[in-house]
Amino acid sequence: MSKGKASKKSAARMRGLDGLAVTRSAWGLYRETRRPGAPGLAARAGALPRLLRDVLLRRYPGVGPGKLLLLAFVVAVYLVSPIDAVPDFIPVLGWSDDTGLLLWFLVGLTRESGRYLEWAHRGHAAGGELPADG
Repeated sequence: MSKGKASKKSAARMRGLDGLAVTRSAWGLYRETRRPGAPGLAARAGALPRLLRDVLLRRYPGVGPGKLLLLAFVVAVYLVSPIDAVPDFIPVLGWSDDTGLLLWFLVGLTRESGRYLEWAHRGHAAGGELPADG
């Protein structure tokens, strides 16, 4: 393997975007949801809209709105950009980097929603109440 390919591969691995890292991250999320007393996957997915609202309104201290918006913007730009680590015209492999990046972002959001639910259940949400839907 050439030095350039090796450095690109290690850079992707350091960012956690290679397939194995995404798989480990997804497995870690699964294990998190199986812990006794931890919010399940359905509860975490249901809490995502409230998490996003409270982050953007600066109610939730776990993630800053700038970081969230920047990450979402970077992921969106990469997904629609014609310039990829693996060109999209290569069947199956071409979409693997896009899929891996999207999964990495969604797993991160879902993990954060678990922390958000724990934060909300401790009574830290607006006025000591759980965040309302809608």
